[in-house]
Amino acid sequence: MLSISEKNGIDLLEEKDINILSVGVSTAGTAEIEMVKKNPKSHIIATTIDEEGIKNTQKIIQDCNLEERIELKIEDISKKLDYENETFDYVYARLVLHYLDNQKLTNALNEINRILKKNGKFFVVVRSLNAWEAKLEGSSYDEKTGLTKHPDLRTYGTDNVKYCYRRLHSEESIREFLEKAGFLVKHIKTYEECLSIDYDRKNMNEKASELIEVLAIK
Repeated sequence: MLSISEKNGIDLLEEKDINILSVGVSTAGTAEIEMVKKNPKSHIIATTIDEEGIKNTQKIIQDCNLEERIELKIEDISKKLDYENETFDYVYARLVLHYLDNQKLTNALNEINRILKKNGKFFVVVRSLNAWEAKLEGSSYDEKTGLTKHPDLRTYGTDNVKYCYRRLHSEESIREFLEKAGFLVKHIKTYEECLSIDYDRKNMNEKASELIEVLAIK
């Protein structure tokens, strides 16, 4: 089942959007599978730095007989990308760019701008500065990198607490990053959404997280 933000991003797809880059493979390949269902002519490259996650997604894609339509790659979006200028019609980046610190985010947005076609669409969803997870005991903020450190909910309250590092945003901060990279922000909005806490989406967090959604145009 698609989340609100996933549906919003997929609803933006048009028939002319043939070459699609999905930055950060969605859990279980859910969003990418729905993209090719909506636009049967499209070809999707879905990337991640999670080698274990990509193996799991590959099996799901194969079971759906979509391996010719959805190409999975290990790729770091914050580094130079191996694509020609203006390769993609549409770039989808849901809940991934907030893992990048200020410098890596700048690098990533510049690369995405380079490989997106003129007038191409860029859909972004990041976690908000108002995220309740960032207010948990043990959280801290690094002004230099822009990263917030907060407990991983899967370990919070145990004797072995692990931490997440995220560059949380306000509407103003994500807009500023996008505009500096050369994008035109068409819409930006904030809302709450319950997120899954496992790869198979069998368990949802009962408490909603505040997200910021942006549609930008090159």
